[in-house]
Amino acid sequence: MKLKSIPQRLGYILGAQWTRDLSWTIFTILLARHSQGTLGQVMLALSYGYLVKTAADVGLNDFLLSSFSRRGTSKLRLLGEVSWFKLVLLVVALVVAWLVTGWQGYDHDLRLVVLCIAAGFGLDGVSDTFFALCQARGRQDVEMCIRIPAALVGIGYGIVCVLLEAPTLAIAAFKPLESILLMCFAVKALGRNPLARFGWTQLRDLLLQLRTGLVFTGMAACAMLYNKLNVFFLKKYGGDAMVGGYSVAWETVEGLSVLVSGALLTKVIFPVMARTWEEDREAFRRLSGQTARSLWAAALPIIFLIFVESDRFLTLVYGAQYATSVTAQQLLTPCVATAFLHNLAAYAMISMHRHKLLFAFYLSGLVVNLICCFTLVPWSPLVGAALSLTITKVWVAIFTVGYFQATVRPMKWTQWCILLGTGLFAFLLWQTLSGMAVPRELAELAGLIPLVTLFWFWRPPSIFDKTPKDATQKDTTQKDTTQKA
Repeated sequence: MKLKSIPQRLGYILGAQWTRDLSWTIFTILLARHSQGTLGQVMLALSYGYLVKTAADVGLNDFLLSSFSRRGTSKLRLLGEVSWFKLVLLVVALVVAWLVTGWQGYDHDLRLVVLCIAAGFGLDGVSDTFFALCQARGRQDVEMCIRIPAALVGIGYGIVCVLLEAPTLAIAAFKPLESILLMCFAVKALGRNPLARFGWTQLRDLLLQLRTGLVFTGMAACAMLYNKLNVFFLKKYGGDAMVGGYSVAWETVEGLSVLVSGALLTKVIFPVMARTWEEDREAFRRLSGQTARSLWAAALPIIFLIFVESDRFLTLVYGAQYATSVTAQQLLTPCVATAFLHNLAAYAMISMHRHKLLFAFYLSGLVVNLICCFTLVPWSPLVGAALSLTITKVWVAIFTVGYFQATVRPMKWTQWCILLGTGLFAFLLWQTLSGMAVPRELAELAGLIPLVTLFWFWRPPSIFDKTPKDATQKDTTQKDTTQKA
């Protein structure tokens, strides 16, 4: 696949992603202004939902992308086998979620909210099997045409319920509605039911194949746990309202992180990297380097803006009652950079077949997260929850990005110096002007200029340009073919 086709595929993904993100943002803002406690309950249920999805998905999407990209694979049969397997795991995960919420002492209504949203997320994990096939075939346009109407209907229903001040359980039904529509549209696009003609013999065969994919399962479980455990601790020590306060602080950071890691890296760059590593190591290094530089350059101005504008942004969008969430959002800003670069490094390691080492990095992150949650959240629930996640993500990113840099060397040391120097200069410039009698906006603009300048020179389009070397290789290939003919 040509690199210049990446923007088109990314455009399809972003079309669906931005449509859902815009709808979700409207839904979250309305819910936050409606009731901080209700927002906290929904966000707590979302955390359980992500865990249920991880349990049902068992990290198979990366395995599927690799399998669907290989020639000779019986794609439709594998699609049906994995879908059935995920459905079985989903039922088990929902039973466990119901038991855990009872063990935690949640009231009956909250347990139903958790179960409702968790079931929707689990169904998303099943439909992701079909979308992995779309991504492997380069049919992100099909995925977009399915995700957009499902998101609009599902989240639109949730918005209407919030405006009508419906009960929390009625609001929570937005997620299973969206997920059921996703599955129906996917079956329609496929033209056949992948769950038909499947028995226990095929399931046993699949389990034998998936023994090599257990590492992916472990990685997905560790990542999901250390991303969500702090919310459960926050619920215990702070209550629903504080979970809501943390959620509005995390929403912006998570939205930007998912935009890049979910849209660009997972669905576009990773399938290309998985093939390029096997076919052309130099092209792999070149793609990795260009992507790393662009992601770093994009992350710095975003982090800067979130940090300096959190106090105005949160109160303006969500309301004055969320002023206590400002510090938490500022502490979470490093997660933007770790999401950008860690995910790139992680997918590079998967492409290089370094799954076991990556799993060890994730496992260490889970241990660090547990230590932070047990020590920091009881000390200061909101700040401790934010610090726990940031420390964990930085810890894991140090290992993954460090290994990526040491083996592939995507960035030169001079480029690292330029990056760090620009960031330090921007911070000192902002700090210096902030201490003077100048308008706040002027100090922020001055600090932003060096970061935007760096992004201009390292902007993403450079990834997709057709290099003269590629053209020369193409001409040489054509010449050799002509001579042989």
